Parts: sequence; C-alpha cells; structure tokens
Amino acid sequence: MGARQAAPCIRCNEIVEINEAALVADIRLRTVGIEEAIRSPQASVCICVTCADLMSKGDEPPQRTRPLDHVVYELLQELVTNDPSFTFLSWIQMRKSRGLPVANFIEPKFLKAWDDFRKAMKLPALVEQTDEESSGAGKRLKAS
Repeated sequence: MGARQAAPCIRCNEIVEINEAALVADIRLRTVGIEEAIRSPQASVCICVTCADLMSKGDEPPQRTRPLDHVVYELLQELVTNDPSFTFLSWIQMRKSRGLPVANFIEPKFLKAWDDFRKAMKLPALVEQTDEESSGAGKRLKAS
C-alpha cells in the first residue's frame, strides 16, 4: 500500500488503519475556460472494503441531482465487479466484527487456487500486505 495515513471511512466513519485494505478516492479540482488554468491541491477520502462492497451493491445515485455521488458509485462498482477480493475481504471483516474465527488463507494450496481463479477471470494480481502480529512477513488477502 502506498504512503497514506489512517483516516475515517466516508460511509461508516470507522478509522481505516494504514495496514488495512481500503479504497482511496483522490479528488482534485481544476479550472477550465480561463486563460491560466488553476489546479487545487489533491485531497483523498477513504472507503473501507465493507462499505465499498455495500456501496457498489446499493442503489445508483441520480446523476442529475447527485453527480459526484454518481461518479464515485460508477467507479466503485467498476472496481468491485472486476475483483472478487473486495467481497472476500468484506466477508473477513464481517466475521471479525461478529467475533467469529477467520481462516488463515496463506496456505500455498489456497494461494495457487486463488491465483489460478484470478488468471481465469483475467483479473489483476493480489496485493500483498504485511501482518504486524506475525514476524512482518508478507501475506495475501490480509484483512485487519
């Protein structure tokens, strides 16, 4: 994961730590139709995987009355429908929040099957994340 700070999810307001999987929406404004174009600094907002999964499956915001929400909805839905990791990570988060055990998915057999599945679906490779609780070794599909 690139350099980012812990930030609240824009939907549930829970803090998304830097070692947790999440989506970040980068926003920048620029002027048009003016001789010297002006650009704003970039701002970022965080969306946790659970909210990303829920938002992508929710009702589409009306484009005419909520254009920014509509753009975010379309981009989010595109990401989530192209990668099953969001639903999978959301499921892991839900199990943790209910106090249920979370299976360890770093076994080579599972990782090979997951990689084969993603290749068959022509999806991008998994992102490795570090686990602070272990020796800091990289793990795949780690949800905190």
